[in-house]
Amino acid sequence: MLDFSSPFGRRVKQHLRKEHVLWLTTVDARGTPQPRPVWFLWDGRSFLIYSQPDTGKVRHIHRNPRVALHLNSDVHGDDFAVFLGEARVRRTRPAGDRKAAYLRKYRRSIKKLGMTPEGFFQAYSVPIEVRPEAMRGW
Repeated sequence: MLDFSSPFGRRVKQHLRKEHVLWLTTVDARGTPQPRPVWFLWDGRSFLIYSQPDTGKVRHIHRNPRVALHLNSDVHGDDFAVFLGEARVRRTRPAGDRKAAYLRKYRRSIKKLGMTPEGFFQAYSVPIEVRPEAMRGW
């Protein structure tokens, strides 16, 4: 269980509410870390990330579900958070309320991509759930 009651935890919780991008790091077949920015939804227990089906991150997670996620720091390298946990590619779609919350968060960004919500969820059809087990940062 992650502790969000400390001053650090409260700051992280606030960042998770307002940030639109975090970095997902998976490991490829050769053991090389592969960080990439992703959109996410945090529900207090897990991160929800949508992916296109034939991507490195999906292949990496199938091979090795251990991942790291991190929020951007401030310009001085302070105020950052790193999560360590396990990812799983879901076979079923998340509950409608999580999809709706994701859409509320990213509706403008999806439009900027020149996509409709339906088109986005068709292209990014693979839900990935990450359950963090540890959190550290500054």
